[in-house]
Amino acid sequence: MLLVRDVSGPAQAVAGSTATYRVTSFNIADPPAEEVRQIDWRIECDGESVAEFRSAGGILDFDVPASLIGKTIRVMPFRNSPTPVVSVLSRVISADGVSAAASNLIVLPRADWGPKPLPRLGAIINRSVRTQVFIHHTDVVDHGSTPNEWESLDDVKSRMRDLQTIREDDLGADVPYSMVAFCMSNGDLVLCEGRGVDRLGAHTKGHNTRGIGIAFQGNFEPEDTPLPAQLDAHAIALGIWLRTLREQEGFVNLGSDHPAGREVFAHQDVKSTDCPGRHLIKRLPLIRFL
Repeated sequence: MLLVRDVSGPAQAVAGSTATYRVTSFNIADPPAEEVRQIDWRIECDGESVAEFRSAGGILDFDVPASLIGKTIRVMPFRNSPTPVVSVLSRVISADGVSAAASNLIVLPRADWGPKPLPRLGAIINRSVRTQVFIHHTDVVDHGSTPNEWESLDDVKSRMRDLQTIREDDLGADVPYSMVAFCMSNGDLVLCEGRGVDRLGAHTKGHNTRGIGIAFQGNFEPEDTPLPAQLDAHAIALGIWLRTLREQEGFVNLGSDHPAGREVFAHQDVKSTDCPGRHLIKRLPLIRFL
């Protein structure tokens, strides 16, 4: 019979976001998919059950309630009965509790990543015209074991130059996004200038004048893709940066047009696409700047 041997998850879970937990080891190699789908999960706090999920499978996405702020939860996947021996602990914190993540946000201007000698595209847009923020993913991954995390600034710079011509036939020979976000393995968020927040982008048809387009480098759609360890903190840090644009940089109307329940749009809000991927969609409520 299939047994769960180990599980992983975040040390901190942010209330109001989705925390992802994964079974990482079984008693047998290559377990049958049907048996994996029968894995149950139990979440406890102070020895009492706060949530149970039947036949949830090897990955659990838990919507963390605000009522658990300040408490530690124990997450246990199991087949027969839950046990603390196979569990992971997460401390539940508020979004304000990780606001210091903004200190780990590095803005990299175009000149610093060294674009190819191609004309810079995009007409200048008045800052007061910007009313929307759109979140994308680039669908370009790293080839290592952490496909959505990046190791070095040299790699980031090279990837930005690749993005200049990735869609030149239909979007032009320049980075189509206003900015591109790289989740770094050391916990930093590197925000690279693409076409720039002051120029017409080519990221979201029908919304490139009013909208600033920010793409996370990677593919955040596959259910089992490894996620950056600080993804929640990065989303919060991005919101703090957007607040700076709105309150200090003249983007006074930024966010005045936004979807219900969020302050930023997903690409899929206006187009039939999976962009920016299921894992980013769950974290968009963390991007707050209004």
